[in-house]
Amino acid sequence: MGPITRRDFINSTLVGAGASLLSACAPLERVERFQRAPPPLGAPAGDWYGFGGVGDYAASHGNTPGAVHAAHRIRHGDFDAVRADWTDTGEVFDTVIVGAGLAGLGAAYEFATTMPGAARCLILDDHPLFGGESKQNEFSVGGYRLTAPQGSNGFSIPPTASRDDLAYAVGDAYYYDRLGVPRHFAYSPPTGGAESIRFGNDNYGFMHWLQDRIDISHFHGSGGEGRHARNVWDSDLRDLAVPARVRRALLEWSRTRARPHPREGLEAWLDTLSCKQYLEDVLGLDPAVTAYVDPILAAGAGAASDTTSAYVMYAIGMPGFGGYHTPYLDHRHSFPGGNTGFARYFLKRTMPRAIAGGDTFEDILSGAVRFAELDRPGERIRMRLSATVVRVEHERADPDASDHVLVSYVKDGRVYRLHARSVVMASGGWVNKHVVRDLPEASVRAFDAFNHAAFLVANVALENWRFMHRLGISGCRYDGDFGFACNLRNPMAVGADVPPHDPGKPAVLTFYVPFITPGEPAAVQGNIGRLQLFSTTYADYERRIVRQMNELFAASGFDAANDIAGIVLNRWGHAYVMAEPGFFFARNGEPPAREIAARPHGRIGFGHSELQGMQHWGPAAAEGRRAFNQVRERI
Repeated sequence: MGPITRRDFINSTLVGAGASLLSACAPLERVERFQRAPPPLGAPAGDWYGFGGVGDYAASHGNTPGAVHAAHRIRHGDFDAVRADWTDTGEVFDTVIVGAGLAGLGAAYEFATTMPGAARCLILDDHPLFGGESKQNEFSVGGYRLTAPQGSNGFSIPPTASRDDLAYAVGDAYYYDRLGVPRHFAYSPPTGGAESIRFGNDNYGFMHWLQDRIDISHFHGSGGEGRHARNVWDSDLRDLAVPARVRRALLEWSRTRARPHPREGLEAWLDTLSCKQYLEDVLGLDPAVTAYVDPILAAGAGAASDTTSAYVMYAIGMPGFGGYHTPYLDHRHSFPGGNTGFARYFLKRTMPRAIAGGDTFEDILSGAVRFAELDRPGERIRMRLSATVVRVEHERADPDASDHVLVSYVKDGRVYRLHARSVVMASGGWVNKHVVRDLPEASVRAFDAFNHAAFLVANVALENWRFMHRLGISGCRYDGDFGFACNLRNPMAVGADVPPHDPGKPAVLTFYVPFITPGEPAAVQGNIGRLQLFSTTYADYERRIVRQMNELFAASGFDAANDIAGIVLNRWGHAYVMAEPGFFFARNGEPPAREIAARPHGRIGFGHSELQGMQHWGPAAAEGRRAFNQVRERI
C-alpha cells in the first residue's frame, strides 16, 4: 500500500463495475430478521476498520476496534465485579473527566480557567485521539495535503450577544471569543474553471438550507439512464423529475405562512408531535414531503421524521414554519477538518504544549499533536488516551459520605483504578448507565429513554473532479444504494496551506450517510442502523461507494481507477440521540428524561451533547461546563 491510498485494491477489485459491484449490498436479509426484536450487536464484521489516511488522525477514524471491543466487554458484564488483579495506580485527582469530546474538553476548559493552580485534572478517553466526533481525515494526494471532517462540521460565526442572554450562555457565542477563534476566514482562490461553480463551505448547507446559493443537482434514474437536474429550486422545481402533485407539495412546504398554533407555547406544542405528524396532519402536506425531508433531517438530527420531535425541525430552521419566523442562516463555514478546529482550540487553551507551534490560527489547526505532553506526570491537566472507563462508583454506599469516586479503566488490555474527588461523565447515556455502578434508578430510567442513531461519514480522496465540473455542480442529491447526497466543499486556506480549488487537481468528496427505516420505533431504527454499520466490511462499502459514483458520474467522465485516490470510513455507532416527541419539554408536570439524566449524583456530574437534543459544538462544551460546575463544590 502506498502512502496515500488503497489504489492497488481499487485497481484489482473495484474497477470492473459489473456483476461483482452489483452484488455488493448491505446485509438487509439479516436486518429484516431483527426489526421487531433486534439482538444486542455482536462483534463487528471482519476487516471493517480499513484505511485511515495519513497524519495524527490515521489511527482514530470513527469508532475504533479497541473502543468497540472494550464497550462490548462492558455490556457483556466483564467488569461487573472488581478483581484482585486490577492495578491501583495510587493516583488521586481533583477531577476526572470521562470523554475527550467537546463536552469533555468544555469541562476541562472550565477547570483550567476557574480552579486554583494546585488543583489536578485527568481526562480519560477510549479513542487514540481527542475530539469525539470532531476529528478529521487527512490524505496526501499529488503533493497536496487534503483534510476532511470525520463527523461534526459546520458553524456560523455567532453574532455579538449580551452576556446576560441565556442563549449566549449555552451557545457558540460564549466560547467563540474566549477561545480566540477568528471571525474572518480565507478560502482558496478558484482556478481552472472552478470559479464558474458555487460551493458551500460545509457539508450540510447544500442539503437544503443554502441550496439557493450552491450549485447542486438532483439525480434521477439508474443503470446509466439517469440524469442530473441542476438547481431545481431556482426554477420552482420544474426540472425535478417527480409528479406534479409532489412538486406542488414541496413548494407549498417551502413557502407556507401557516400559523396552526398561537405563538405562545409553540415550542412545547411542537414537542408533542413528530415531524411527520406536523407535516402531514397539521399542515396537510403530501407524504412525499416527509420522504424528501427524512434523509435531510436524519443527516442533521439522526432520525426519520416519524421518530423526531417537530420542535427539532423548527429549531434547525427547516421550512414549514414561515408563519412564525424566518430562520437566520448566516453563511456557513467549516474548518478543513470540520469541528476538529474547535476541539483543537479547546485543547490548546487547556493544555498549551499538547499541540506543536505557537498561538496562531495556522499552528492550532495544523500543528502536530505532541502525544508525550498529554499525560506527563506532574502537569496540572493530563489526558490519557485509549483508556476506556469501565466502572465509576463512590467509595462508600452513601455518596454524601464519600470523599472520593473510584474510577476503573482499561488500557493496553489491563484494568487500572484511581481516585477522584469529583467526576464529570462527558460520555453518552448509553455508556453512563452501564459504567456508573451506583447510579440512582431514576437516572437509569432516564438514560434508558434515550435512543441513539448510527451514522457513517465517508471521505473519498479524488485525483481530480472534472466529472463534477462538467455537470456544473459541487454537490448532488439522489436516491441510491449508498447515502443520499455528496459534495465538495469550498476549501479553507489556513496560513500557508492553501489547498487546490481546481477541477483538474485533488479534492475530497464527502458522503454523510444516515441509517433510517421509517415506520419502525426509534429503538429499532437505531439497532438496525448499528447492525448495518458494523456488519458491512470495509471492502463492501468501497464497492458500494464506487458503484454509487459510477451511477452518478460515469456519464460525465468519472473513472474509479484514475479518479479515486483513497477512501476513509468513519463509523459512529451512537452519533446522535434521537430527539423523539417529548424530549425537550415537561409534560403533565413531569420533567423530560434529559433533565433527570443531567442531575448530578453525589460527586459525579453528567454533561454530554445529547442532553441538548440537537448536538452542536458550543452547546456540547456548555454541557461539560455545567456538569463540572455542579460538582466542583465537592472538590
